[in-house]
Amino acid sequence: MKTHTLLIATLTLSIFAACAIADDKATSTSDSPAKPKAALKVLYITGGGYHKYDKLLPIILDGIKKHANVDFDVKWDLDCMRDKNLGEGYDAIIYNICFAGDEKKNTLPPQADAELIANALRVTREGKPTVMLHCTMHTFMASDDWTECCGERTRHHDDYEAFDVRKVNDEHPAVKHFPKKWNTTGDELYQTINFPQTSTALLEATSPSPKKDQGGKTSVVCWVHTYGKGPVFGTTLGHDEKTVEKDEYLRLLADGLLWACGKLDNNGDPKPGYGPIN
Repeated sequence: MKTHTLLIATLTLSIFAACAIADDKATSTSDSPAKPKAALKVLYITGGGYHKYDKLLPIILDGIKKHANVDFDVKWDLDCMRDKNLGEGYDAIIYNICFAGDEKKNTLPPQADAELIANALRVTREGKPTVMLHCTMHTFMASDDWTECCGERTRHHDDYEAFDVRKVNDEHPAVKHFPKKWNTTGDELYQTINFPQTSTALLEATSPSPKKDQGGKTSVVCWVHTYGKGPVFGTTLGHDEKTVEKDEYLRLLADGLLWACGKLDNNGDPKPGYGPIN
């Protein structure tokens, strides 16, 4: 009888111990924070005239990091675009450049040639997520192929001034968190010459300028499209600090980048692991 009682007591203690161990494991798993995914690795190409890119660089990069888990490598000017391995090892490329060339003579800038442009276009066409900012759309004006990759044809802009921006697509994830109406206190409104059916407009602005050739024109200032296999997010906003210092603009860039990389959910929020790392 004593042996039987001892056996029951031992068994009971074993069950309690097993339960306690299992409970500890469950608590340990549930209490430990989810391990963040590796940051997106992004190549940021910048440089050119008419803009203070050295001043804009830290504002944009630090601002994107406030909204997304991203690490950047920065390349200045265009030489890297000749590299046959351009984009390899990166999740996306951001272009924020200004090398227009001579529109009237239909010539490329001295820093570029058809081979350089073709190499960069190949990378996007083969599937590399790409973000195009501001004067990137006025870069290589003599190249219709570059314009096609950008997703909108624009060659001129209004005078620098304040203007209102309005959302024209409430459903796209890249602008879910962007205000329905938003004002930049100073920027260049790039005039839309042609907006192809293959692109999807997200934001528009109407020129407030009283000038005869500017006032009342409506242009698309943010859009998405696909070039070959490559998702492209573009915005002509962002001439200087008056726009890029605003958190709404920085969130727009972050969400556009995440969308292009497939890391933004349908509600416009970063997928797990791709939000900001505090």
